[in-house]
Amino acid sequence: MKKLFPFLVFMVFFFETYSQQQLLPIQKLDSFISKTMNDWHVMGVSIAVVKKDEVIFSKGYGYRDHANKKPVTENTIFPIASCSKTFASALMGMASEEKRLELNKPVHNYLPEFNLYNDDLTQKATIKNLLTHSTGLPGHDWAWTFNTDYPSEVYLQRIKNLAPSYALGTKFQYSNFSYFVLGVLAEKTYNKRWVELVNEKLLHPLGMKNTAGSYSSLNDHENLSLTYKYMDSFKLEETKQMDDLLAAGSILSTSGDLARWLQMWINGGVYKDKRILSANYINQAITPGIVVNNEIGTESIDEPMTNMGLSWFLSSYRGHYKAHHTGNLAGYSSSITFFPFDSLGVAVLANQNGSPLINLIPNFIADIIFNLDVHDKNTDWLARRKKFEAIRKNPPAIDLDTVTQKPQLSIASYCGEFYNPGYGTVKITAYHNELLLTYENLKLVLISKGGGHAFSSHHMEDNLIYQKWGEGDAVFKTSKNGDVESFSIPFEPEVDAIVFSIKNKTVASKKN
Repeated sequence: MKKLFPFLVFMVFFFETYSQQQLLPIQKLDSFISKTMNDWHVMGVSIAVVKKDEVIFSKGYGYRDHANKKPVTENTIFPIASCSKTFASALMGMASEEKRLELNKPVHNYLPEFNLYNDDLTQKATIKNLLTHSTGLPGHDWAWTFNTDYPSEVYLQRIKNLAPSYALGTKFQYSNFSYFVLGVLAEKTYNKRWVELVNEKLLHPLGMKNTAGSYSSLNDHENLSLTYKYMDSFKLEETKQMDDLLAAGSILSTSGDLARWLQMWINGGVYKDKRILSANYINQAITPGIVVNNEIGTESIDEPMTNMGLSWFLSSYRGHYKAHHTGNLAGYSSSITFFPFDSLGVAVLANQNGSPLINLIPNFIADIIFNLDVHDKNTDWLARRKKFEAIRKNPPAIDLDTVTQKPQLSIASYCGEFYNPGYGTVKITAYHNELLLTYENLKLVLISKGGGHAFSSHHMEDNLIYQKWGEGDAVFKTSKNGDVESFSIPFEPEVDAIVFSIKNKTVASKKN
């Protein structure tokens, strides 16, 4: 019997390994990932695949630190950005099951500090409206920024000054502010800070030891992947964070830990025989609440329509019901995907901004496991990228020395600090006889359209001023005595141009 035991252990290992490779042929997957990483110039990728209550594959590819040749593994840490929203959803589900709140009740009932643009919206917007991005508020994405570490009061104050564009509950409009509010609501409900709450209610019970609720709370910065940008060669980029947006995007994790997260959702709220989330809430979360996209086109033949559940995007992928979320933070991309009726889950993390691999890899894995003909989306996406790169490589830039149009007033007359209660402070300074608008990390060169107070805006990066890439026209307004008192710019295209009023005229001019 002693001799037989090692043999039995070997045979169990052999058949488990064999069955996994039959389900997901490793060599084929490796080849696909290597090719797409090369095609899209991705430095590092980490993935995990779950089937029922088992992790059938987890692996890292490429480097988390290229200079020191440190590889990506399933335990490499990445910011997961908007995939954090599914954690906020889980906390709302727990609070609902514990009778601490009701999802169909107004947020203001539980969080009096929460106010929207008018009293009617404030009194009627429910927790479910926040979860489904249907408050009527568009993104207003320039009103939140990276690396600011604002206290919650700043964003709560801004939200009530952000104009809606649709009636409550009638339109899906993705909003990071909605999930920021859910983070504050969770804190208020449990009387705990966001990081402490996520750890206690979710990370610890699931054994997600390499996951943190915020960048500042992360203990293992050594294993955090660096981020890279590719423009003819790889360039190391600055690591950014979204700590002040809480539930909207502050969590960092690994593909290994996210496998546990997906197992819990796949198995009806249970992980390793431990009930984490109620089956009732899981069902609510993956039930469509509002239509995201119902336009059928040739590019979306595999996934023609998308709805929104309680944090999860919902669709039918080639006949298989799919729930997923993606995340994008400057320099990082992520996706978590599961197929509830097929008990399949896939987590993908990449150290590249806006990486298509977070969609290509889950679809490729689904095609294989569902025994479908693999659809080559990569080739089509590459063709689109080549068109974009042709423009990007030789962008139509502006030489300010050739600009002849002059505004009605002197350049100095338009300079100053300007303020909007929903967006904060913008600085406008002189720049090569034109104007430079600076708002956190945003830099726009404003060029006079001639004779009046209107200026076209143009993004500036690495001292290049792009002709076609801007944020619309900045239009200044003067008082009766001819002094500049405000300007407007369409930072949010779904509403009227945002008006910034003069705050301070004593800003030094910038000569170059």
